[in-house]
Amino acid sequence: MVQVEVLQGDSEIGGNCIRIRDRDRVLVFDQGLRFKWLKKLYGYRLRPAGPDELREVGVLPSRDELAEAEALYITHFHFDHLGLLGDLPDELVIKVPSVEALMLISEWYENSPDWTAYVPPRYAAKIEESEHRVVDKRGVMALRVPHSSYPSVAYLYFGSDENILYTGDFRFDKLQGTAQLYPHTLFDYFEENPDIRIDKLIVEGTNFGRPVWPLSWEDSLPLLKKILSSRVPLFIALHRLEFDLFMALYALLRETGRRGIIASKKLLDVVELWTSHLNLETEGIFRAPTLAEKPSLVELAGYDDLRNPSAYTVIADLFEVVDFARGAAREIELQGGIAILMISEHEAEEGVEEAVALGWLRRLGLQSYRLRVSGHYYPHEFARLVGLVKPREIVPVHTEEPELMLRVFGKVSQRE
Repeated sequence: MVQVEVLQGDSEIGGNCIRIRDRDRVLVFDQGLRFKWLKKLYGYRLRPAGPDELREVGVLPSRDELAEAEALYITHFHFDHLGLLGDLPDELVIKVPSVEALMLISEWYENSPDWTAYVPPRYAAKIEESEHRVVDKRGVMALRVPHSSYPSVAYLYFGSDENILYTGDFRFDKLQGTAQLYPHTLFDYFEENPDIRIDKLIVEGTNFGRPVWPLSWEDSLPLLKKILSSRVPLFIALHRLEFDLFMALYALLRETGRRGIIASKKLLDVVELWTSHLNLETEGIFRAPTLAEKPSLVELAGYDDLRNPSAYTVIADLFEVVDFARGAAREIELQGGIAILMISEHEAEEGVEEAVALGWLRRLGLQSYRLRVSGHYYPHEFARLVGLVKPREIVPVHTEEPELMLRVFGKVSQRE
């Protein structure tokens, strides 16, 4: 009998960790940081002592909870799913959506002076890439899903007597101009294989119970085009891993005649990795003057390129937008400019101190607008998922409203 145990994430957003027991096999899916607890226990002065303490106080799953597992399957690289890999036992196989992406992220943190130095796996760790639409020797298949961390996958486990689908985090629809990023998805798989039986659907429900308007990329386009047509300095903040949103914005910038200037080293790393890997167009993408010392094939922009405010848009992580604007204010006029916050993830998932950044943007004379195209599906789309997958039962995770999800599932199932 296949047993599903939600170790973390059953009544909170972020920090997912699911354990599946099937006879003598134990598999773990995600082992994320619980930012809710991280922010309760630590702050500017009180820092985590290391991974041992984080596991002891429940910010990360305990080692006892991972001890029997033969493999850990990571759905994507947001910290609330990835967690820390550097203190895991060497014999534990770690399956990830992309080994190249994990190695890039490891480079970012390997020399960190604090607990984030444990984000990278140890040298002896067994890292394997999850092949899409291929069932591995443990009975697990990875299926691509659109999400605000690229790449992201769901996992389908074919067990001894039950099939389990764990969605990870996902949105339904691909953003405009990103078809090459998602040639086949979870949804394509179930449309092509309608007879696949799903006994348990472990499903995220981030937006359940939230007073969030279901803004799609198509909904945001008129607003973005209106802002892009203005002759003012324009900054866009997005998460460094949100490559699909970057490419959607890139297509829109080209359409409106603006150049995209990347002011974040990590975002530039991600753009270079995936545009090269997927052979994507990069004409009109530049790197900011602050990245002049970074070796790159992306053309360097100068401050003279920023003096015509209708010709460029600066794109970076939220705090790097602030850092760049603080420096650029000495070279160019920013008063009356606009900063669009398009970070798809909620603070509870990524721990972003947004209020601090907003204070700086105001100080620099920039008007901020939050235009959040969620990285997660919306509650009104839940019936679409249930109709496609047809699960016998669901296990809600990554939500503050598990009971609401169960009630909705009961009603939707009766109609199917």
